[in-house]
Amino acid sequence: MLAALIGAVYVLALAAWAARGPAWTARLPEADAMRLNALGGSILHDALARTALGILGLSLSLGASVGCAAQGLLALHDALRSLEAPRPVLRQAAVLMSLVMVLHAALEAWGMAHDPALYAEAWYDHGIARRTIQVILTDVLGPNGVVLLASVGIGGWLFGPPKKWRSAAIRARAIASRHARLIAGGVTATAGVLLLLRAPAMRPAGTRPVDPRPNVLVLAADSLRADRLDARTAPHLTSLAATGTRFDRAYSSSPASLPSWVTLLTGRFAHHHGVRSNFPSAVELSRDFDALPERLATSGYATGLVSDRAGEFFARINVGFTQLEVPDPSVGALVSEHALAKETPLMAVLQSRLGRITFPAMRGRMEAQDPRLLAQDAIRMMRRVEGPRPFFLMVLFSATGAPSAAPAPYYGAFTDRAYRGRYKYDRGTDGRAREWPASAREQAQARALYDGAVLSVDEAAQSVLDAALGAGDARDTIIVVAANRGEGLYDGGRGVGHADGLFGDEGTHLPLLIIDPRRKCSHVEPSLVRDVDLAPTLYELTGTAAPADLDGRSLVPALDGKPLVPRLAYAEMAPRLEEGVPGLPPELRLPTPSLAASTELEAPDVLHGGQLVLGSAARMLTLVARHRMVRDPRWKLLYVPTRRSVRFMLFDTASDPEEREDVAALHPEVVNRLRSELWSWVREDPSMAVRDGYFVPIEVPPSSSTEARPPRFDDAQ
Repeated sequence: MLAALIGAVYVLALAAWAARGPAWTARLPEADAMRLNALGGSILHDALARTALGILGLSLSLGASVGCAAQGLLALHDALRSLEAPRPVLRQAAVLMSLVMVLHAALEAWGMAHDPALYAEAWYDHGIARRTIQVILTDVLGPNGVVLLASVGIGGWLFGPPKKWRSAAIRARAIASRHARLIAGGVTATAGVLLLLRAPAMRPAGTRPVDPRPNVLVLAADSLRADRLDARTAPHLTSLAATGTRFDRAYSSSPASLPSWVTLLTGRFAHHHGVRSNFPSAVELSRDFDALPERLATSGYATGLVSDRAGEFFARINVGFTQLEVPDPSVGALVSEHALAKETPLMAVLQSRLGRITFPAMRGRMEAQDPRLLAQDAIRMMRRVEGPRPFFLMVLFSATGAPSAAPAPYYGAFTDRAYRGRYKYDRGTDGRAREWPASAREQAQARALYDGAVLSVDEAAQSVLDAALGAGDARDTIIVVAANRGEGLYDGGRGVGHADGLFGDEGTHLPLLIIDPRRKCSHVEPSLVRDVDLAPTLYELTGTAAPADLDGRSLVPALDGKPLVPRLAYAEMAPRLEEGVPGLPPELRLPTPSLAASTELEAPDVLHGGQLVLGSAARMLTLVARHRMVRDPRWKLLYVPTRRSVRFMLFDTASDPEEREDVAALHPEVVNRLRSELWSWVREDPSMAVRDGYFVPIEVPPSSSTEARPPRFDDAQ
């Protein structure tokens, strides 16, 4: 009892100390801060109270467990040393406190070495002494080194100097003989806890589908570049590609998070399914999207989606998944997520299955995207949906997106160990990632962290594949590897993330693999394909009736080695809601208001916590300000609206893959051909028109402003 009390008080004190200092809201991204500031009042107070109670309970439980472990070690120490006289209470308490401190320190050191990005703000970014400690733990010891060092230290304390080891070993055997049943029970209990925390669910017996249609497993990753599917960063997926069809020229039509996923799952361009930004209204999200998962579920498939950070949008939109494990986008989860970020004394437990069960908000933390934990969740869901019906399961990994904070050993797989800059353990989010300019060394570090994140997703995806294809399921499971968009990593002098819109191929070029075990043709398909083509392909492969209004076409002929009819690829990119975009000159974009000036809060209630949506004026402005693209296998034409006029920029991607030279003046016939195609594509949206050379919503009134000659919408073309 004394040991448990000491441990509980100690860990609780550490948790309280960690929670002090600047308000946790000071570190919020702008969108999150706006939601919370707009809500205020009792909603925030209730969410904070629930989070504080949870932290209190976890602190007491963890502390009591550490205290009990300390008591057990002390009892073993005394038995090995043949100490039978009881210690005075104060001395006993002092020894137990010392053991509690050592055990908890070892646990926190292991957590820091395993998930360094979760500790960087409190340690690496907090002075030379703390930075040095974290660097030693991550770059010198690592998780295994921490365990070894702690084991050697505790073992030395238990057994004493080497000259006493023989007598201690004799006493240890005697103790083990007397307490064999107790030891066996402890080992069994420990194994059970570890199984709960880490092991995937076992496959139920007799669950082979009787429906002849194939299972479909979609392994998706946020912001996964097509050029990273190679033997260096994705060896397992690269090997998998050799068993099916790899589409080397797949393109995204809407490289923004929510619109891109809706496009992939509906087979329709954004101007047809209606989700044009990451800030849609409840009305836009409540539509019947007639999406692939919905049609599969109606036809008898069990459908499921499991994701971490990147999948939070699916909690707000219904596309037909009957089982859903994604982060909670409510204000309560937001409060919990950012409040927990300061609780480094508890982080080793928080970043585990038990921690995510207790605090589901951990699933949504940007720095907590561990693909191995997500893979275990995916395998459990797979076991649940297995049965007499075939399943459609989508596993969406977030680790490849910003900030690419991969766990050990992946964060250090390609990085420079001597690097001590701002991108030591992650490549930053929002503000830190967009600081400009980044030095050559910082750019190399950011790329290395991204590559490590890709490697972590590759390993986790393989574990899901092993589970899916085990026990003879390989012959009836279609595997798809896909992404919603790529990722800029300072390519061609541009920025990081998606700040440069459609300039360069890195943001729109997608990885796409389709492996159908019923087909023996394995090859690389060179034809240009689009994100809207995936849903039609899966409709045909599963024998499911497809909607009549799809924008994509089936790629099944390519799976059989047949040629595809050439098609053009299109894309539109909503502008960032900020005054400046690093890497994108102001003369190549229309000015847009800030996020605060563009959005408003919708549905501020306890259940949903309020969602940011684009205001009416901002929605129309972003439609005008979008860059748009059309391309064929060689030529890429960009529509670039600016304050003075519309620019059409042409790139010869065969001779200039980094798109550094605009050759529109040299090839007017190509510009005219592709511009006509782009206009036809945009005007498929009945709410859009072409005025004064600009694509504009019909609702936009004529502009009377003459300052700096902004776009005029009064002259119809």
